[in-house]
Amino acid sequence: MSVNSLEFGTGYEERQPVVLLLDTSASMGRPEENPRIDELNGALTRWFDGIRAQERLRTRVEVCLITFDSAVRVYDPGPGHLVPVGEADTDRLFVPVDSMHPPTLRAEGLTRLTEAVETALELARTRYRTLQGRRVPVRRPFLWVLTDGAPSDAHGRPLDATALAGTAGRVRQGEEKGEWVFQVIGVRGADLPMLRELAPKATSPLENLDFGRILDLLFQSTDDSSPDQNADLIHQQVNDRAAKLARMERLERDLQ
Repeated sequence: MSVNSLEFGTGYEERQPVVLLLDTSASMGRPEENPRIDELNGALTRWFDGIRAQERLRTRVEVCLITFDSAVRVYDPGPGHLVPVGEADTDRLFVPVDSMHPPTLRAEGLTRLTEAVETALELARTRYRTLQGRRVPVRRPFLWVLTDGAPSDAHGRPLDATALAGTAGRVRQGEEKGEWVFQVIGVRGADLPMLRELAPKATSPLENLDFGRILDLLFQSTDDSSPDQNADLIHQQVNDRAAKLARMERLERDLQ
């Protein structure tokens, strides 16, 4: 069976494209005794293995996985590994969530976040229009960034607000048109002020939360949103949910 012939479970009524943008830069290889990239790999495997028990997500959500370090790559389920976007068949990059088998990620290189975001915007827009053209009911895509650093240029220099302005403007313009919802999750080490230049109302700090719980937050927040909700309201709901999770995590840590 080809990837394009994969079908959703019985009873799905609409598609919900989700793009995961995962930071795989060198900082994700720290701390040496317990690298964050190992935690993320384990969480991805467990989460996608467990998705079969969540029927609503399983029958609606399709996922595209993008990584960014010194290069931007996309997971191509055909060969089953990460490839440069230009080498992938874009029609098969979104797969049913229960058919996603994430690759083992490695931490290396820089943090080319803006290039990853621009790639994700284009893939999300193309997928949405493709499904519409096929007369498939489809919700606006959700784009989720998970990062522990700060956006950098090709030489490793941190980007400033001016350098981020073009991408930030395209993100916001697309949200205002109802093309997508864009949210950033900053984990331990993330440059939150600079990330908020990219997504002022849509950056949530989750410094110490387990990656599995973060994935639950991403997908459940996607599923709980209404198609006609204003993006800013969705951002506020996600931020509130993230803040509650952070408080619970601190309480659990204090009780240990």
